Amino acid sequence: TSEGAEVARWTRDDCCDMTLAICVTSVGHSRVSCRSSRRVGPSLRRRSSPRTSTETTDADVVATGGGSDTRTLEGRVNALFPYVAGSAAFMGAWVFGPFPGSLYTGIPSHDEFIAQVYDVLHFTPVFGPSALITKYNELGRLPALTHALPGAVWCALSAWQLHPASRKPFDGAAHRVGGRAMLAAAATLMVGYALIDANGLPADIHDFQGHSGGIADALDAKIQAPTPVNTIGLRLLAGWFVFTGVRAGVTAKEGEYKEHKVWALRHVAAGLWVAAQRPVYSAMRSAMVAGGVLGLVDDASGVESLADGFYYASYVTTMIYFLAGEWAAKGKEPDL
Repeated sequence: TSEGAEVARWTRDDCCDMTLAICVTSVGHSRVSCRSSRRVGPSLRRRSSPRTSTETTDADVVATGGGSDTRTLEGRVNALFPYVAGSAAFMGAWVFGPFPGSLYTGIPSHDEFIAQVYDVLHFTPVFGPSALITKYNELGRLPALTHALPGAVWCALSAWQLHPASRKPFDGAAHRVGGRAMLAAAATLMVGYALIDANGLPADIHDFQGHSGGIADALDAKIQAPTPVNTIGLRLLAGWFVFTGVRAGVTAKEGEYKEHKVWALRHVAAGLWVAAQRPVYSAMRSAMVAGGVLGLVDDASGVESLADGFYYASYVTTMIYFLAGEWAAKGKEPDL
């Protein structure tokens, strides 16, 4: 309100059985309506008091869908949004950028360029072999087009769909189309994942000589299961990613928007951790190599150490993103 505007207040007795309904349509957009089962008598008295434009009440927070109030679902989404957008931007640079440019894997000139960069900058002892990036070329261009490309599209759409601006254009049609495109990208990238998994291209099998990190290696030795622990874990994550995407789509179609928000947040958390794993792995490996120089880490450039860094980074980012998603999903929402 402008400076000096008046705020109407009614006493409990005056309002009788009047019901105040706050209908939140989107973040920052609300409408307030009052209805009563009987005519409000002449005893309704309007009391006015000035309020400056800088004052904020609890009703303002509820009416705007949460704002910065981290007690609400929208407030928690707003708090997490910079990290969602940053993760999406990083993945876009990873896929479309000149380095490493995973979209171009399978193009000989690109793969040779990656190998040259690793040789010139001595990346291999720190980050592992260049095959960590280029190995999908063993299946030609298919993984790049069915996994890397839709993965980047999915990440970009995850940020767009969580932003309030996506719900405004064309009376919400942009948000609905974006959601369908996001789920289509998710389905496509899972086809690429299935190809990678079926052809033995996960890092522990292809790049780390069967090592899956100290924790998983110990579990594998104890359990003696036919399928490695990390492979099972990754397949379970993939299944959860698919399930949350389906639930997000079904609840939106059925008009269950509260549930839709919860499942959409879980779907984003189930996939976006992959973007964060890469810089966390790089930081972890740099620390491990520095520890090797100081004599704190044995064989810091060996495959076991590389596997430790790769999978421990995966564990950490997965837990952070899943917990953050659940924290946001458990935020309060006004009754519609």
